[in-house]
Formats: sequence, C-alpha cells, structure tokens
Amino acid sequence: MGFKDKIRKCRDAVKGMSPAKKRFLILISVFVALDIAIASLLLSVRHRSVLNLEFYGTSEVSRLYALDSHAKKGVVKSGETAGFKFSPEQKSLFSKIYADFDTAALTVRLSFEKSDYSAQSDDEPGRFRFGFLTAQDFNAKGALDTSFFYDSRRILVQGKSPAEGRPHQIDVSFALQKNDEIDKTAPDGFFVSSDGARIRILAVCVTPAVMGFDFSGEVPFFGFACNGGIVPADSKSFDFSGGSMIFPVTNSTKNTMPEFVVKLSPEPSLKASKERSVRTEINLGGEKFFVSNVAAASEVRIPGGAVKAPFSRMDFVENSECVTGVLLRSTYLAAPQVLFPIKTDPGLIIRYKSAAWRTLDYEIFEWDRFDKIIFFDTRNYDVQNRFFRRLAYFVEKQGYKGRLLTNAELEGKHGYNAHDYSADSMADFFNKAADENFPLNYEEELLKLILLNNGLLAPDGAHVRSLGGGVVSISQESSEALRTTLLAHEGWHTIFFRDEEFRNFVSAVYYTMDPDSRQFLIDYFKSQPTLGYDVNDEYLMHNEFMAYVMQQRLSWVGGYFAQLAERASVMRATPRLAAYVRETRGRGFEDAAIALNDFVYDKYGIISGNIALVTR
Repeated sequence: MGFKDKIRKCRDAVKGMSPAKKRFLILISVFVALDIAIASLLLSVRHRSVLNLEFYGTSEVSRLYALDSHAKKGVVKSGETAGFKFSPEQKSLFSKIYADFDTAALTVRLSFEKSDYSAQSDDEPGRFRFGFLTAQDFNAKGALDTSFFYDSRRILVQGKSPAEGRPHQIDVSFALQKNDEIDKTAPDGFFVSSDGARIRILAVCVTPAVMGFDFSGEVPFFGFACNGGIVPADSKSFDFSGGSMIFPVTNSTKNTMPEFVVKLSPEPSLKASKERSVRTEINLGGEKFFVSNVAAASEVRIPGGAVKAPFSRMDFVENSECVTGVLLRSTYLAAPQVLFPIKTDPGLIIRYKSAAWRTLDYEIFEWDRFDKIIFFDTRNYDVQNRFFRRLAYFVEKQGYKGRLLTNAELEGKHGYNAHDYSADSMADFFNKAADENFPLNYEEELLKLILLNNGLLAPDGAHVRSLGGGVVSISQESSEALRTTLLAHEGWHTIFFRDEEFRNFVSAVYYTMDPDSRQFLIDYFKSQPTLGYDVNDEYLMHNEFMAYVMQQRLSWVGGYFAQLAERASVMRATPRLAAYVRETRGRGFEDAAIALNDFVYDKYGIISGNIALVTR
C-alpha cells in the first residue's frame, strides 16, 4: 500500500467515527502536542546558559547553548570545563562578521574570582585554557566527547591567573583562520577550562580579529591568531608570527595589510620633555624602530607594508615601560580604486617601499595623529604633475592664480618638486572647473574622488564645499634626503592649514622677527622663477616663511639661510640683504625658528626638521 493510500484509509477511518470518538481523538492529539512542546521547552531551558552570544557592531544577541552544568552557570572551578555549542544561526553570524571585516574571532571576558597563587610556577603552561569545539569533539549522538580536550595536538589559548595586585578580569580573543568558505569552517562551539582558579565567564562576543596585548584599559586585552598562544605576563614582547594566517600578507586594491597600533603610557614621568628624549626601541623581525613617547601623543601606527617582516616576534628592547599595548588589526581599506589612505606616522612614509604600494603610480597615507591630512607619494614627477601641477598654478603661482591652465598652456612649465594644498583651495579649484565646464585630467578627477571619500570635501549640488584638512605630495624621483626635507616642509603646511592658534602664532613671529631677515626671504621668493610665489598673498607668505624655517633641524636653520644668501641669483636680486644674512649667519631666522619650535613641541611633541614620532 502506497503512502497516499495510507493517508486516504486514515481519513476514511476518521470519517467513520462517531462524534464522541472524534472528540476523544482530538483531545488525545492536543495532549500529545502539548507534551512534545513542554518537553522541548524543558529541554531548551535545561541547556540554556546564563550567557548570551553578542555580535560586534550589531544588536544581535542570542542565548548560548550549554553542554554541561558549568556552562549553564558560566562558572568553572579548578579541574572543571565549561562547554558551549553554537546554533546554526550563531555560526552563520561568524560569516557575517568575516564578510564585513575580513576577519573573525571569538572574544571572551573572564573574571578570576579565586586563584591558588601559591600553586603557580613559571614551568606551568597556564591556569586556564580557551579553545574551539569542532565536529570531532562530539559523538554520534551529538554529546560532548571530552577525550580530545587534553590532546597535545589541540590548539589553545592558555594563561595564568592574574598576579595578585593586577586586574582580575581579562579579555581574550581567539581568531579564525582566513578562509573564503568561513561558513563551512566556523567552530561548532567553544570551551573554557580551569586548573587552579575559579573563573566566571562574563561575556562572549564574535568580533573582528585583533592580535597583541593592551594594558591601557581597565580590562587587559590579549588577542591571538588561529594558532593560539600563551597570555603574556608583561608588555615586553609578543609573537605576531601567526598573523599571516588571519590577515592579508600583501597590499593590493583588494587587500590591505594590517596595521600595528602601539599604545604609549600616559604616565608623566615616562614622557619626553624639551630637556629629555624618551624613545622606546622596538625590534620587529630584526628591524629596529624608535618611538618617541611625548605628552601630546597616546599612540602611533605602523602599517604592515612599512615593515620588512611584519609577521614576526616583536620585542621592546629599551623603555618597554613606555608601551602599554601593541595591537595588530585589519585596516578594511579594500576598494576598486585606491581611495582610502593607510594611516601612519610620517616617519615611515620616506622609506615605505613602492613594491608594497597598492598601485604602480601612487600611494596615499593619512597622518595617524591628525585626521584629514593626506600624504601622496608618487612614482615620479610626471605622475605628480598630472595630479597637482594645474592646482599649483591656480593656487600659488604669481600671475596665474585663479586661472585654470589648459594642458597645452602647462606644457613645459614647472610646478613643484613637492606640493601642499588646503581643502579650501582645492574646493575653489574644483568649483571653478565645474563653473567653466573645464576638462580635468583623470588624476585630477581621481584626486577629487579621494577628497570626497575621506571627508576633506563634501558634495554641494554641482559644487563641493570644504570640510577642512589638506593634502601633501612628494615623489620617489627625489632623493631620500630631499624627500625627508620636503615631507617636513609640506607637513608643517598641513598643521598651518588646520590649526588657527598655530597660524596666529606664526603671524606674530613673522611680524616681530628681524625685519631685514624677513625682507631677504621675500626677495628670495621673488628671485627664484621656479617658485613663483605670489608675495602679495599674506596667508601664503606666512605659511611659506614658517615651512622654510622649520623644514630642517634647529641647529641647521641659520646655516641654511646663509647658504641661500650665497646663491648668485639671490645676491643679484638683493645684494645688501644677502650680505647681511651671510654676516649674521642667518641669526634672525634662527631666533624665529626657536620660538616656533617651542610652540609646536609644547602642543604636538614634534620639532623643527622632524614631524615624525617613529624613526628607523
């Protein structure tokens, strides 16, 4: 008899029943349904943990499934293990986090409520263990099989209970290996076990992956790659070699390497001063970096592309106490075009290898301490000209300001070896082009797109409006020594753009400095045809005066201007003042530099000739 025939026979049997029998059958069916529903409810409640699973950046919250009584309560004592299983819906959200952030990890907050400190020794691998559960951890009936928990092949995050006097809560993050089919490789659950401490699990969250440590907050953080690791007891080193298994290892338009965020101690006694330099020496894969710990900075960023071997062990060789954390994290900069900058300290731009660029012609960076300050580095002067030469004539060149020169008119004309422009002047440039229906180059249209995407400009009908900030450009065609000077020169301009207090101070120094030295500088600007500055533009004169004074070390300022005064073209243009500057060895400029240097160090922690906090 077929299935349909059986259904028909049952229906016919029901039709043949008396009304009383039908009522009885319905009653029995209701009782059976209720019994099943109650049993299911009791089963779900029985296995429901007190803990929720949260998802980073969303309001998604769902109750965790407890595999044992310890997981149900969220507490494990010495010798116990709490196991949790993810529902299919919870596993799918790992994929969502991964799709949004290119990485995924499980982060737990643990509270050590009672520890047997006397039982700990340096030889013990850890007082707690945190790991993922996979299909092999469950038997054929779906029950947890603990036989594999202590297998030496198991990949774990391990750590000791915090020492007495340290915070007794920690956040521990365990990353998933990068995989295009993360939905198939997401863990089935996780466990926390203890050996020597009573641990309460306070929170569980699916997050983007972050490697490293951070002691700067109330709750210390420790993040590990998919190969696990041991929670460090101090801030003197961390092994980032597992980073290659969770982050991109090259830069392209599709992938951007992760960044290191080095957090600096706020303790005043550890900060540098005018009289005392405080630098932390970092050794990363055999490469040395030096980070200045100044009062004006709380952290610095080191892009993975700026490092020869980013996925290596990092050791803090000198002044390790100045570092409260170092985190390796994704930058999320993937786009069809390179529109979003890599955040970094300017000191790492000069020797950032073009082989690590995301395009052949240019790379863009953003000053890690100041938003909306964009640095361009271009393959050569020709590429730089296509981006900025028309802007140079429109914004600064005497006799051309406010005009949009055609490509034919620009042919053979020199822009600059380096450039800087405020968001205000670039908005004027693009609005003029819109009003005149002027055809811009591909690179100029790309520049506009970059400015819009990074908040320097905003759409305003057919026009754009300035939101502040500025752009700097240097070229690989310049020598490293010249690039260093030019980056400092142009970098000071951007601070001038964004800081009204600094502009006012520069203006005061300009008008109170030695008048003969000031007039010499104006005559110098007039005498050099490659510069072409509009000397009647007061804003421009203040800005250029400041940058020329501050582009080199304080001890070099007087000599630099004395050398300018020895140029034949300058001596012809202003013979008396050139002789005066030579005789005084540029003392007027040195005095101005000292005043400006004191201001920027007090406010920003940087000095004349060096806008960087990171060197190598």
